[in-house]
Amino acid sequence: MGEIRVIVVEPKNPGNLGAIARLMKNFGLRDLVIVNARRIPSEDMFRSMKGSEILLKAKMVNSLDEATTGLTYLVGTSDVMADSPKSVLRKYITPKEFRHLFSRISGVVGLVLGREDTGLTNEELSKCDFFVHIPSSPEYPTLNVSSAAAIILYELFNVKKVKSDKLASRKEMDFLVSTFRENLKINGYPEHRVEKTSLIFRRVMSRA
Repeated sequence: MGEIRVIVVEPKNPGNLGAIARLMKNFGLRDLVIVNARRIPSEDMFRSMKGSEILLKAKMVNSLDEATTGLTYLVGTSDVMADSPKSVLRKYITPKEFRHLFSRISGVVGLVLGREDTGLTNEELSKCDFFVHIPSSPEYPTLNVSSAAAIILYELFNVKKVKSDKLASRKEMDFLVSTFRENLKINGYPEHRVEKTSLIFRRVMSRA
């Protein structure tokens, strides 16, 4: 089993960074790299966020290439499936498939989280070995970056349970859904969609 490096590309919302850092802390991860932050929070702001120790120790770099030094695999995130000649060649996997893949990998795997507004560029996607796609409602197919991170990191956290397929306890599931709901609210998700989206999230994770 390998290790995970979380790479956040050009974040502009400090709230998203804080949410991702908190998720990393929840799931026992420490290796955070921030690429070309559009708005770099002050140290005082970092300290005020949950998961502040991870943010304060995060590595700041200017390009994705700098962030990928020493990686065995690079895995991108995308909310768009094959709908163009370029994307047809990409290997899309679900978070659960990523969990199984990760269980067989040694070394460090980079998980690339794209920009809040435009995601990853084609050039950045071309550097990735695999792409994690999270199926969602066609009415609102794009997940907030920290919400996507919650789903993926939860799956990776459970990689040790791949053989036993042990279900998460109700307490664990309630905590995960609560964190997911909080992330939605922090990042300005439409209030009238929060409960329905949280319910869908619970059902998806219950089947994982």
